[in-house]
Amino acid sequence: MAADILPPDTLPNGPSLVAQMRPALVKFFKRKTGSAVDAEDLTQDVLVSALTHLNWASPEQAQGYIFRTAINRLRDRRRRMQVRAATVPYDEESLDSGSQNPPECVLIVQEELTEIDRALEDLNIRTRTVLMLIKLEQMKATTVAEMLGISVRAVNKHLQKGVAHLAKLHAREVLR
Repeated sequence: MAADILPPDTLPNGPSLVAQMRPALVKFFKRKTGSAVDAEDLTQDVLVSALTHLNWASPEQAQGYIFRTAINRLRDRRRRMQVRAATVPYDEESLDSGSQNPPECVLIVQEELTEIDRALEDLNIRTRTVLMLIKLEQMKATTVAEMLGISVRAVNKHLQKGVAHLAKLHAREVLR
């Protein structure tokens, strides 16, 4: 066993947390990929990553880590598939025609995304996870509630809290 990997029983709620999270992750990945084989592979990858992570302060933090890892693995998979499926031929004329975004616009968008990222970091892990799963991953509140082991009402409260926080950020930006 590698020196940086601890046995699951040394992690807070490690084995029981993994056992609880596995069915929800498989279901999530199967719905997103449409493939039971890919869902199992992605779930295994996420759970191995989770079991090697050593800095969890609480089970909620572990769940947040696991769901964030799941979303990132799915995005990585989509990116790899897009790169494999679409090869764009190099066309020097299209670069010269001004069809690309001006660097100023790219910089403005990057700054806005950085502000949004900071605002999301201000939220607690549960609220941030609920907001990302519902708004970015377009999951239903019932599915998120099942995955997180909370009520649909609690999911909706976390969602409202997250949206209100982002709305405050937006209001501040507009007033600048």
